[in-house]
Amino acid sequence: MRCHYAVACLLLIAGAHAWRHAKLFTSSAAFNDHPFPTIAVECPELGASGTYIDNDHTSEGAGLIPALAWPAPTDDTVEYVLISEDPDAPIPESIIHGIYFRISRDKTGVQHPDFRINKKSWEPYMLRGGFKYGKNRQDTVYVPPTPYFGDGPHRYFFELIALNDSIDTDRMSSPATVQEIKREITGKVAGWGEWVGVFEHR
Repeated sequence: MRCHYAVACLLLIAGAHAWRHAKLFTSSAAFNDHPFPTIAVECPELGASGTYIDNDHTSEGAGLIPALAWPAPTDDTVEYVLISEDPDAPIPESIIHGIYFRISRDKTGVQHPDFRINKKSWEPYMLRGGFKYGKNRQDTVYVPPTPYFGDGPHRYFFELIALNDSIDTDRMSSPATVQEIKREITGKVAGWGEWVGVFEHR
């Protein structure tokens, strides 16, 4: 039942709020040469893209970040960036729920424990998955879906970007901002993919 509801919501908001696609990270100039997804990103624990997100993965429950999976890297992939965002909030810019970068090319997925802070690392903002996190709306590792009450269904995009060169972290703040990530990946995008979950605070 929820799957059918989610698909209906996705179709509804895709038509009614299509303009909001311009707010997505993957709509920036860094993706001019790669306008369409080329990486199949999946969420084995929740289902196909467009699936309704259960309470465990929202602020109403445990607030877990969905586990994601993707294929082995292409030869030109050096590392990955992962962005989580909500473009459907009634504000001018997309809400950034999570920024993760320097994700190893050897990874073909991420799990909940990967997003715990590595307190033993000498490097700040390092997670147990071996990658770093940037600045989101609440200055935390991840902001689970928390749409405004009565605002209708929101889409939560999890965008995986493959880079053909490493990000220069010396040129970024600590924690890094989404604007800095956009700047640093320009000219380095080798491909990307996304998984989208839907949630409504009713």
